[in-house]
Amino acid sequence: PFSMAWTHTQKKRRNNGRSKHGRGHTNPVQCDGCGCRPRKDKAIKRFVVRNIVEASAVRDMKEASVYESSAFPKTYYKLHSC
Repeated sequence: PFSMAWTHTQKKRRNNGRSKHGRGHTNPVQCDGCGCRPRKDKAIKRFVVRNIVEASAVRDMKEASVYESSAFPKTYYKLHSC
């Protein structure tokens, strides 16, 4: 008979694709792309900062404004994807 004795299986990543180190459990987050629920430490995180007003409207508002410098509101959003 043929017997398979595994001595060592290779590991793809040192951290197993997670940044959990020392924590026993992490909560799931909602993926913005497909809606699945990856763990917070395994999800790919991006912090997006965008102007609420589009670029052409900003240009028009700056031309029409009396003030030289005016701050336009921004949206701050954290994206989670799997």
